Amino acid sequence: MNHCLIQALVKSAPQMRYTKENQTPIAEMTINFKGLRSEDPIRELKVLGWGAIAQEMIDELNEGQNIVLEGRLRMNTVTRKDGTKEKQPELTASRIHHITPVEQMKTNKEETNPSLDNKEETNPSLDNKEATKNSSWDSSPLVPEVDEIPF
Repeated sequence: MNHCLIQALVKSAPQMRYTKENQTPIAEMTINFKGLRSEDPIRELKVLGWGAIAQEMIDELNEGQNIVLEGRLRMNTVTRKDGTKEKQPELTASRIHHITPVEQMKTNKEETNPSLDNKEETNPSLDNKEATKNSSWDSSPLVPEVDEIPF
């Protein structure tokens, strides 16, 4: 099964277009994401959303926003002007998860429950640990540092 989960930064705001046959909405945007290792360069990836996901992309995503995308990854072959063929990756999104910064989580928590300021003392280190756990991902390598295929 082809299923990817990528934490990324929205590089360009989504653009909407529609299919000719039945006017299905398609949103397209570009994201940047880090590699698994610290020395890996930042990569760029084209993301497509169809139907309700396309509408969600247009309504809720902006340039510079941190998100986690779920979807299918595929390789497109594109012919360049000089006649050579190039492979380009493309992600078709099936779900979008918003990553809320720690500061915004604290602000939202205070707005939804103002009694926390007056009546209850909260443990700031616990809140900070919980917020960090919810907003960060483990970027440790999932594969060993060697590039040899074991079979």
